Amino acid sequence: MNHSLSSAQTFRSLLSLTAALSFGILLPDRIAHAADNTANAPQVTLGNDGNSNGQSLFRTLFDGQRAIGTGGMTSLEGSSGGGLATWATISGYGSDKSAGMAFHYSYVNVTNYWDQNVGASIGLFDRVELSYTHNFFQTRATGAKLGIGNGYQFDLDVAGAKVRLFGHVADNTLIPQVAIGAMYKHDSDGRIIHMVGSKHTDGADAYLAVTKLFPKVGILIDTTVRFTKANQWGIIGFGGDLDNNYHAQFEGSLGYLPPFLPGLIVGVEYRTKPRNQRFTDESNWFDVYTSYFINKHLNITLAYVSLGTIATFKNQTGFYFSAQTGF
Repeated sequence: MNHSLSSAQTFRSLLSLTAALSFGILLPDRIAHAADNTANAPQVTLGNDGNSNGQSLFRTLFDGQRAIGTGGMTSLEGSSGGGLATWATISGYGSDKSAGMAFHYSYVNVTNYWDQNVGASIGLFDRVELSYTHNFFQTRATGAKLGIGNGYQFDLDVAGAKVRLFGHVADNTLIPQVAIGAMYKHDSDGRIIHMVGSKHTDGADAYLAVTKLFPKVGILIDTTVRFTKANQWGIIGFGGDLDNNYHAQFEGSLGYLPPFLPGLIVGVEYRTKPRNQRFTDESNWFDVYTSYFINKHLNITLAYVSLGTIATFKNQTGFYFSAQTGF
């Protein structure tokens, strides 16, 4: 009981701190004191950065001064990071005096299901990230076997906010980039959600992420702690008849940047999951990915994913594809 209360209190504290920092840092009189001077920070270019020296209004608003790859990829939940894990990165390539933006499309196809994901995110002053994404989770013929209808589709909306506390992912120091964030999630079908034992159609996650690139050896490491009670990241609701409390879950990424092809990163990710429902087990996630930053405006990611059991169907393995454009 005390453990559950402690987890809930920690979650609420992270959620409140994220909201306070998100709004506070955006105030003009706070920006000069809160934002780091990234223009003077040593940067690592992961490929052709595609910078333009034009003085257009667009270039003023989105100056694109950060190094390529420092905005990360896009996760299933719309935040910048890997495919399965959220990183401390801020989306886009705007400096501490500008904004950045990214749009993405992702597709996951596993044994019995597929998911499409579209969304956008904006980075403000290399400090705050705001994101939104929509998941279309399609059960295909499995829906009939589950008794919810052939080709039944779950829809999940995710809105997120992230604040970089300190550090830069790609400078030449040993200090990592550290960020806190929160996500609000809404699942559209309460009837099915409650039928499978979930308590809520809406939920929120809070997380602390630590990410660092070590340029001399080409290694990228991320560790994220997430407080959540989402079932399958929220696709089948939040909480359950087995457990309805917030618990800390781990997300980790390890990437390697081979020196023979700038812009390429290969790696693995692992993510632990809560077990809230008697209806079905829920497995930890794993992937092996490769991502290529062609330039700042286009990134392509491919991955093999192993998602374990989803809604009683085991051995859900397959592939992940994502395309992202950034500014």
